[in-house]
This record gives sequence, C-alpha cells and structure tokens, in this order.
Amino acid sequence: MRVLCFLLGIISTLLFCQTLRAMEKETSKILYFTHEPGTYHRYTPQLAIFRQLAKRTGWELTVMTGDHEAQIKKLHTLDFGKPFDAIVYNFCFAGSRDTEAAANLIAQTREHGVPALLIHCAMHSWWPTFKSGEPGSLGPDYHGKAKADAQLVTEWRLTQGSRPFPAWGDFTGVASTTHGPSQPITMHRVGEHAVTKRFPKTFLTGNTELYNNLYILKQVVPLIRGVQGDEEAVVMWACPQGKAEVIGLTVGHDVNDWTRKPYQDLLVDSVNYLASKYNCQPTKEGAGRGDP
Repeated sequence: MRVLCFLLGIISTLLFCQTLRAMEKETSKILYFTHEPGTYHRYTPQLAIFRQLAKRTGWELTVMTGDHEAQIKKLHTLDFGKPFDAIVYNFCFAGSRDTEAAANLIAQTREHGVPALLIHCAMHSWWPTFKSGEPGSLGPDYHGKAKADAQLVTEWRLTQGSRPFPAWGDFTGVASTTHGPSQPITMHRVGEHAVTKRFPKTFLTGNTELYNNLYILKQVVPLIRGVQGDEEAVVMWACPQGKAEVIGLTVGHDVNDWTRKPYQDLLVDSVNYLASKYNCQPTKEGAGRGDP
C-alpha cells in the first residue's frame, strides 16, 4: 500500500508539473495600440522594436495603427480590448476632446478587466478632461485633483446622465501636464515588484523628458522615480483600476532608450505581469473575464 501511495504521489506530481508547463507556454494575446507616423514621437521605429520583443517573448501580437484621427475613432469600438490579455497604449492625444473615445478605452480596463500599459505621451492625452478647467468641476465623486473643462463636463452630463465622466488623469493614476527639457534622467528603482525585477537600482537614460506629477491617486504604487537636474517625479507606477490595473511609464520619448536592455526588460516584464495576473482570474461559468 505504501508503494502504491508513493507511486500515485509521483504520478500526481508529474501531472501537476506538466500542467504548469502547459500554462507557462500558453501564448499571451497582446494588443499594441498606436498611431503613425507621429508628430513629436517616433512611433514607427518604436513599433518595430516592440514587434521584435513580442516575437522574442512569444506573444500573439495584434497591432492597431493608423493616422492620428483615425485611431481616436477606432477607440469608439465597443469591447475592442476584450479578446486580449493586456493592451499597450503608445499614443499622444493631448488636446483631444473626444470623451467617448476616452470613456470606452477606460472601460476596457475598469469594466472588462483588461489591464493596460501606458507609455510616455499616453499620459499627456485628453488634457481637457483633467487639466483645462476649474478645480471641483467634477464634483465630490472624483478623488484626484482633476480640473476638467466645464463645457465638456456639461455636454457629457447632458448626453450621458450619471455615467462617470472620463477624467483621464484619474485613469492613469499619475496625472501629468508638462515635461522638462530633452536631457538624461537618472531612474531610481523603488522597492521590489515583478515589473522591475530585472531593472537595475539606477539607470541613466538618453536625452528624454521628465514628466511632471500634477497629482497622484492614493492607490498608486510608485515603482521608479526619475531625477533630472533639480526636478524629481514618479516615472513608473502601478495603479489598480476597477477589475484590472494599469502600469504607467513616462520615460520613452528617446527611441534609443527602446534599444537598451533595461528599458526593453521593463516593457516585457510589465506586459507579462499584467497578462498573467489578470488572465488567471477565475470567471463565472460561460462568462469571459470581466463579464457579469
């Protein structure tokens, strides 16, 4: 009997290990959303580098790209993110007043449970929803310091009723409205996290931009701080958002940084962390992730 139990134990262990290996080999489905060619940013070579990382890592990569205005319109597509395990947003929609596009993007994470990595100028998007207005214009339901354009808020509430206004800075977690000169930044890793496990304690970038921290939500977990001259700011963080999470990374203006291993490790480890953490969440029978 003891021998039988021993053999059964070995078999169970082998089966368990095989199951783990199969789970590890399961291909993550990643959506990369950008626009090309970009006015102030070199999105085309950045996309080429990300394609290489996806191939090397073994992700099933889908790319949504096109010109600036066409890409904003694509964000109106309901549930565009639901087939994916994680979404990478690398765009710059700074002056956009298209609140429906912003709201639908936010819903992919908060409501449908698809986590997101936001890169660089993705933080400098939909400024009128949190930068261009008066304090308190959104009312007591907003815990950040968003100053939304009053006309935009009025238009939204006339057409959307009680549907939450998409204050973009409240989604990114760390709101930003400006940046410093194109000069190197010294990045300092803060604490321990799966996203920064391979990142050195300090790292000097090429010429890039230090984004300011207009406000930081309480639930934000700082991962990396950046120093440029006398200025300092959080440049990478994690922030829970509804049924999932966002990772923000404001460094990335200089395409040369994209070619360096520490930066590439941040991209790969961020996507792997988000895809594996939220893809493994249990769902109700017959329901997809984030479905009621």
